Amino acid sequence: MPGYLPFAGALKLPAFLCDNCGFWQRHVAAPPACPLCLDARHVVPQQGWRFRTVAEAQAAFPCHWAEVEPGVWKFWNDPVTGIGPSAYLVTTPHGNLGFEGCTVLSDAALDHVAALGGVAVLSASHPHSYAALPQLQDRFDPELALPAADFAWSAALRVSWPYDDQLEPLPGLVLHRTAGHFDGHAVLFDRARGILFCGDALKFELDPEDPRRALTISAHKAFVRGVPLTPAELRRYREVFAGLDFVQTWTPFEQAANVGRREVLALIDSMLAGRPHAYPVPLAELG
Repeated sequence: MPGYLPFAGALKLPAFLCDNCGFWQRHVAAPPACPLCLDARHVVPQQGWRFRTVAEAQAAFPCHWAEVEPGVWKFWNDPVTGIGPSAYLVTTPHGNLGFEGCTVLSDAALDHVAALGGVAVLSASHPHSYAALPQLQDRFDPELALPAADFAWSAALRVSWPYDDQLEPLPGLVLHRTAGHFDGHAVLFDRARGILFCGDALKFELDPEDPRRALTISAHKAFVRGVPLTPAELRRYREVFAGLDFVQTWTPFEQAANVGRREVLALIDSMLAGRPHAYPVPLAELG
């Protein structure tokens, strides 16, 4: 494909990871700044930017993994700088789907993914959790399904399966664009397990005694800055979530086993009843 040839070389450039947010860029040398930090949903590092090569990040940020639910694996870095999202691998008889990226994957983690059958389809909710997606694309050459509305953030990747509002890339695993947090923000619904991988559409505070139990729930346009969503954005969230029969809700940071569609819709309805806000609401107050 002649039109693709100039782009192919760009994907062979070295990757550099932003210490402040974990976003990956491909450059001939360390970039001067990070576009994701400069975006209004994040913050500029007060001590200046630091960019790491993949090898430097692998040495600094150990990667861990665990099977959180049968057939659903979580990968994360600890310790880590930046926002430190988790990555998920959902295994199915029809192939595996990777959703979200942790900051960096170790070689051992990539080998573990290979032992589980690799990755047939790769996706993410929004650019804050793209992170190590380039590693998975380079190793497994999966279909990369991302909303067209966030295409501008995917320069370190090759999008092979853009979609508008909904896509079912594997049976029972459905991507839905919610917009809101980003124009292309999307969620993944695992129909068989009743899990909604909600990206940054929602945020939880967890019980210190039980990391699978959420105590509060909130929604934001920009979590770091405490910016609320607008009523129209909340109505879009409600429209998407109301049609999904989920009993668990997982962000890139929390896996809330006690929050499902009823609790999420109760939050959104309470927010729509008054002026926009971004503060956490105790689940006990939502009935």
